[in-house]
Amino acid sequence: MARREITQYFDDIDNTPLTEDQVHVVRFGVNGINYVLDLSADNAQKFEDALAPFIEKAHRAKVDESTHYDPKTVRAWAQKHDYQVADRGKIPSNVIEAYLKSTKR
Repeated sequence: MARREITQYFDDIDNTPLTEDQVHVVRFGVNGINYVLDLSADNAQKFEDALAPFIEKAHRAKVDESTHYDPKTVRAWAQKHDYQVADRGKIPSNVIEAYLKSTKR
């Protein structure tokens, strides 16, 4: 039996189907938490336009040492506090956020 897996892309804002070439990956951060959106060209432009007045007035920040963390330390903390985390791979953002909050970073 043959098996074929198909990857489909959708705009995270309006759920419009997108081809792989149409996907604009937008990465941004707010208050030390990073986010990613998959958007169409139109919604990516809307996002950039919406942020433009804020970016125009803002200044680039130096890297804040308080948002850096050691993954091994976070995993150990998470397991101690009943969060489920894998031994390898990406640590879920809610776990990182809870760790940083609990250590007042």
